[in-house]
Amino acid sequence: MMGWVIKHHVNGSLEWPAAWVELSRRAGWVIGLCWLAVLLTTGCASQPPVTDAASRPTNVIRDFLTIETPEAVAVIVKSDQPLTYTAIRQEDPRVVYFQFPSTALEGLDAVYFPPPNPVIRSIRSAEAAAGSEARVFLELAQDTSYEVIPDPEGLKIVFRKPSGAAAFGGMPDISGVEGPARKMPPANSKIEPGTPKMVAAAPAPGASVLRDVRTEVRADAVLIRVTADGTLNTANVFTLENPARIVFDFMGLYSRFKGEQRIPVRSPWVSQVRHLGYPDKVRLVVDTEARHLKSYSIEPTADGLVITVGPMAAGDQKK
Repeated sequence: MMGWVIKHHVNGSLEWPAAWVELSRRAGWVIGLCWLAVLLTTGCASQPPVTDAASRPTNVIRDFLTIETPEAVAVIVKSDQPLTYTAIRQEDPRVVYFQFPSTALEGLDAVYFPPPNPVIRSIRSAEAAAGSEARVFLELAQDTSYEVIPDPEGLKIVFRKPSGAAAFGGMPDISGVEGPARKMPPANSKIEPGTPKMVAAAPAPGASVLRDVRTEVRADAVLIRVTADGTLNTANVFTLENPARIVFDFMGLYSRFKGEQRIPVRSPWVSQVRHLGYPDKVRLVVDTEARHLKSYSIEPTADGLVITVGPMAAGDQKK
């Protein structure tokens, strides 16, 4: 059995064995090498300084222009290069919403109003909180189809005018339109003489306030009597499926009712009538079935109008 002998001198000092001294020296070398390895590893793993170059937008939207032809209204989103986008269509409010990733806005107001036209009511734009995405909202006056056309200097969004939908077989070609595009003034800009002014949608002549909505079930149809303080000559109408419903927008009409009003209807053609007031319109929705989406008509009266849904209206549809 091996042991260690520690000598104690008269003067009080201790004499350690030579083996212990050699062991402590080797331990010091080992600890030093370990620290050197840690320092070298940390230095190799260090990353270069992080910059914000990767997060900077690659595209910039600088302007909005409009072009109107007899068949279409087009919105041109101006940039210095083609834009990547995602388009989302919303029903309420009626908006086509575009997301442009890695894109910023430059020198644009939050809202623009185009010259009077039957399709586009306003153009609104905003940037995401992180500044890496631009968002453009096209508010529509009525529901219609559209096509997006890539452009070397941005994007063209072409909306077909609803009045020309039946006679026109495809989307209009705006590439050969002569004359300059029309730049839209911002909402707070001064309108110069001769510049078309965008005014709020005017109420139908004689009507400004919704007073009542009542239903009447007949043998071959359901009558929906919309009562106002005057004649309602027109409405923006469109149909939706899944679930099936007919939507009537009365622009410029004010509702005295608070919140959405629901009227149950027991009939083969209509299950419910709903109406809700918005700041700029009253929306009336007729819940029906898909086979009855085209079976309706509208008839103005001295104190509003009457909507007829059912077989009786199928042959006399008035949109």
